[in-house]
Amino acid sequence: MKKIYNVLAIDLGASSGRGIVYTYDGEDMRETVVHRFANGAEEEGGHLVWNVARIYEEICKAIRLADEAFGIDSIGIDTWGVDFGLIGQDGKILENPRHYRDPANARMRLKYADKDRRFFDIAGISVNDFNTTYQLLARKEENFDWSKVRHLLFMPQLFGYLLTGVAVTEPTIASTSGFFANGVFDAAFLRDAGVPASVFPEVRPAFAKLGNLNGSSQKLAGISYAPPVFLTPGHDTACAVLCCKEKKDPLYLSSGTWSLFGTTADAPILSEQAFCSNYTNELGGNGKVRFLRNIMGMWVIQECRREWAEKGISLDYPQIVSLAEKSVQSGACIDLNDKIFFAPGKMATKVRQYVLERQGKDLATVGEIAECVYESMAKEYRKAYEELKKITGRKYSRLQILGGGSNNVYLNQKIEKELGIPVLAGPAEASSLGNALGQLTGLGVANLI
Repeated sequence: MKKIYNVLAIDLGASSGRGIVYTYDGEDMRETVVHRFANGAEEEGGHLVWNVARIYEEICKAIRLADEAFGIDSIGIDTWGVDFGLIGQDGKILENPRHYRDPANARMRLKYADKDRRFFDIAGISVNDFNTTYQLLARKEENFDWSKVRHLLFMPQLFGYLLTGVAVTEPTIASTSGFFANGVFDAAFLRDAGVPASVFPEVRPAFAKLGNLNGSSQKLAGISYAPPVFLTPGHDTACAVLCCKEKKDPLYLSSGTWSLFGTTADAPILSEQAFCSNYTNELGGNGKVRFLRNIMGMWVIQECRREWAEKGISLDYPQIVSLAEKSVQSGACIDLNDKIFFAPGKMATKVRQYVLERQGKDLATVGEIAECVYESMAKEYRKAYEELKKITGRKYSRLQILGGGSNNVYLNQKIEKELGIPVLAGPAEASSLGNALGQLTGLGVANLI
């Protein structure tokens, strides 16, 4: 009889989280969503933060539901990048982690603008307001007392610590920080930021075992055994890219709250062109470098939808797409990476005012605003595509769209038209599937990557 494995992928995005069980019988893979929940920033003490206790409870609920439906052979966690939590000397969480959209980060970005190239040269990470570098420099401005801290843990390992009590660093998520290169954290940057290197726990590779579910997590989840927790690639895009059909020189767009457009490389690309084009070098679970550009993705539509709901216009995403399709194409366009669209709140109003002030066009309806945003996304991908071809000197035969955005056929058609190459859509749950593939690799079941 074939052994059947049930692995639970905990995939945490910036706007939602999910628990998906992947059942593998040695030949076929089947996915079952057992839990979904909303996620997002909360205001606390003048900062935007993540509510760790609530997210941890949702993770444990996913474990309970997975156990009730299948039983669990292992668990893996992937999340968004750059953010971190702090563990105190008593082993407990010191505070809710800061959110990457916290305004303090942008202030640091402006203050240290003269060091942009120096920061890029550390690890080839593009200069963005949300980088961990600026989060740590903001702590320096606040005279933060690092003697209180035992561990700094990036978000996947923060929740892994809560589940197991084991503290480690995983390379793919650490690489999003901006100061992790060649397996170590940059000592010169840490000195400048006033951060002791001792707060970073040992580095373990992707696919290694983190630990087993501890007693308190078993109790909260309502299960009576301790499945192993594996270090799947901690960054959600690193998980997603494991699902690329093309294994050599893939062209991918990981489409969710953020859009990540790029390819893979054997080593970081640190050229002046890469720096000026705002391309970044992050680590992949398969040992490759993920060479990509961060582009504002579905965030703008998500925030528009929230504003419309506050005005009594309740729409799901398919309805928004339908209204965009039916609207007249006005030619209106926005710069998705303009800072005005980075902060939450009144997004539809921001889009309308931006277009009116710069292009003299009044987007009066939901459909017109949505059409403008989707058109702007497609044009931004084309720009990234043209620059990528110049930087890498490669030709690409098709684009694979990974993640939830791959379900948007209307946007996919726009992208295909702009890039002039075929688009392959899916899998929609690419991060979760890559998470599961990492767990199965860690379990020694098969190398499916």
